[in-house]
This record gives sequence, structure tokens and C-alpha cells, in this order.
Amino acid sequence: MEVWLSAELSREVLTEDHLDLENKARNAVENALNAQLQNKSYDIPIDKWKCIEIMMGNDSFDERIFYSFKRKNMDFRLRIDPTTFKATDDLGRERLIFRMLLRSLDLLKVKFEKVRPKLDVKVYEELERLKNDALNIAKDESWI
Repeated sequence: MEVWLSAELSREVLTEDHLDLENKARNAVENALNAQLQNKSYDIPIDKWKCIEIMMGNDSFDERIFYSFKRKNMDFRLRIDPTTFKATDDLGRERLIFRMLLRSLDLLKVKFEKVRPKLDVKVYEELERLKNDALNIAKDESWI
């Protein structure tokens, strides 16, 4: 399973230094997860575990939770509180990004239930296996 992360960020809420710190934290989380998950496969109808973090001004960019069963594509854009992000250290920033990713799996499960109410129970078991594998990596990285 490949993990892909990106970000929608605003200088309205983050300084140039914070933008650099975000990039460093996001890459650390993405690289740690990919190092452990890239060679594992899960019987889940997604091509990649994709998520875009949002740290914008209050009026900008609502969360987006879109899933296409046909294309096996998840387009999730989830908020991280910029004030909390700025107030923490490198490990704290990685933890915030990981929590957002973990939340994306919970939201994906809800999407599966809505899009395909009669989806095979094995898909949910595989999704739970992915979540457990991610949690084990998070423990090793001190994200939880």
C-alpha cells in the first residue's frame, strides 16, 4: 500500500518557517509509513492511501471527503489546526499529521458503507488490518 500526502497551506496562518516544518513533518510521516507499508497489499478498493492536509484561514477550504469506488480513488482533504501545529515540536507535528491520516481511514470506512452498503466484510477486515499496521508503525515512531 502506497501512502501519498500533500498539503493545502496558507501564509495567512503559517510563516515560511512553519511551511518548512510542515514539509519536513509530512515527509517524515509519509516516508516512515511507505517504508513499512509499500510492499504490503490489502484487499481494499483504493489505489493509494491519499490524504491532503489543510491549514488555511478559517473561511478557506472546507474538508473534502470524496471516494470513487469505480476509480478506486480517495480524495480526502482534512484539517489540522494551525495554532496547535505551530505550538508543538517536530514530533508533535508528525503526530498531528498521523492522527489526520488515521482519521482518513475511519472516514473511508464510512464512505465504503455509504457507497457500497453490501461490500464484502473482508474489505472491512483488510481496512482494519491496514489501520493496525499503521498504528504499529506509529508506536515505533512515537506518534502515539
